Amino acid sequence: MALRGRQVLVLVAAVAAVFALLVTGIVLVVSRAADGPRVTLTVTAAGDGDRDLEVTRALLLARMKAAKLDDPSVTRDGDRRLVLTAHRTSAEQLKALTAPGRLHLRRVAATADGSGAATTTLPAPTSTPAVAASLGDAYTAAAAVTTEQQAQALPPAVRAAFAGLPPQDVATLPARMRLLIPEIRCEQLAGRPADVAGGPVVACEGPVKMLLDPAAITGADIASATAGRSDQGQWVVTAAFRPDAQAKFTDLSKQLSDAQERLAIVLDNTVISAPQVVGAITGDVQVTGQFTEQRARALAAQLGGGGELPVTLTVV
Repeated sequence: MALRGRQVLVLVAAVAAVFALLVTGIVLVVSRAADGPRVTLTVTAAGDGDRDLEVTRALLLARMKAAKLDDPSVTRDGDRRLVLTAHRTSAEQLKALTAPGRLHLRRVAATADGSGAATTTLPAPTSTPAVAASLGDAYTAAAAVTTEQQAQALPPAVRAAFAGLPPQDVATLPARMRLLIPEIRCEQLAGRPADVAGGPVVACEGPVKMLLDPAAITGADIASATAGRSDQGQWVVTAAFRPDAQAKFTDLSKQLSDAQERLAIVLDNTVISAPQVVGAITGDVQVTGQFTEQRARALAAQLGGGGELPVTLTVV
C-alpha cells in the first residue's frame, strides 16, 4: 500500500479483534428501564494516583459522549474502581471505549523477515538488563550481532536461550537484539508492556519484525475524529490533526517520501498498517476496515475523546 501527497492517509486493518482483547474480566450488568436497556461496566485501574483516576473518569465520559451513547455516566466506586453506565448500548461498545487509545505514528527504521537481509545502525547497548545474568554467554554473543545474517549464524544453544523468555524480559533487551535474534518471536513482542512514545519499539506486522523510531506523532496531536460512511458505503473514521501537528506530519511525510521509507501506525501496541509514503501528505488520517457503526464510533471516540488513558484498566 502507498500513501500519495495531498491524499488522505488510509489505514486498512481488521481491528475488530483488537477491541475484544484489550480489556478482559469486566463485570457487565444489563438491566431494563423505561428509557431502554441499561448496560453497566465495572473496571479497576492500576496505580494509586487519585488525579490519574479522575482524569481517566473524565476521558471515559468524553469518549462515551463522543460515541453518542444515551445518558452516559462514569462514577467512582471505591478507591480504584470505575463504573460506566449508558442506555441502549452494547457490552462490545463499552469494552472498546475502555481501551487505552494509545496512538503512535513511527518511522520504520528496519525490518527482519527471516531472509537474512536485515541490518541496523543502532549502537551497541550502553546498559545491561537484569535478564542478561540468566542468559550468560548467550547475551554477550547476541549483543555483538549487527545483522540478521550474523544472528542466524549464532550457535543453536545461543539462539535457543531467547526462545522461552517471557514478554516482560524480552522488552528489556536492546532493540537491535529484539529485531535480529530469530528466536525472539512476534508473540513475545506482542506481549510487551505499553509502548513509550519517546523510545524505539520492535513490533510485528504479520510475521515481519520491524524496528520503529520514537513516535513522531501521538494521539495528543489529534484535534478531532469522526465516524461516517465512505462513498462506497463503508464505515470509516477520519481524524484531523491540530494545526501545529498537521505541519509536523506533513514535514514527516515529505521526509519519508524523499527517502522512500514507510510509516507505521501503532494503536495500543498493535501495528495497524505500515505503508510506504509517496509524497507529502497534507490531509487528515482516515481509518478504514470492516467496521460496524458501533465499532467505528468507538474508535473515533478513542482518538478524539481527549487522548489516551493515563492508567491501565484491568480485571475486576
